[in-house]
Amino acid sequence: MRERFDELQSRGLDVVIVLCQKRDNVAAWLAKNPLPFPILIDDDRSRGKRWGAYVRLSYDSLHIARPATFIVDAAGIIRYAHISRHQMDPAPLDEILKVSVT
Repeated sequence: MRERFDELQSRGLDVVIVLCQKRDNVAAWLAKNPLPFPILIDDDRSRGKRWGAYVRLSYDSLHIARPATFIVDAAGIIRYAHISRHQMDPAPLDEILKVSVT
């Protein structure tokens, strides 16, 4: 999303990243890899659990929140949801750009 952030903004989309990780780990990573959008920390994974992205145990992970993408319109209605099957299964950006939020 970093590479196409300008395109997302030009379409009226705001990007907010929620990371289910410890604050210190995120801060250290961001110091080396700054991002152009806000980062929210869910260090107890409560949001990841509520949104269905948390996986307690699977063939490829233990106690982890999988990558997930949600597009929410101005009224708070979820217009798109993609919860990855594994860590290397991001939502296709072209698919995201097709979603109408109006």
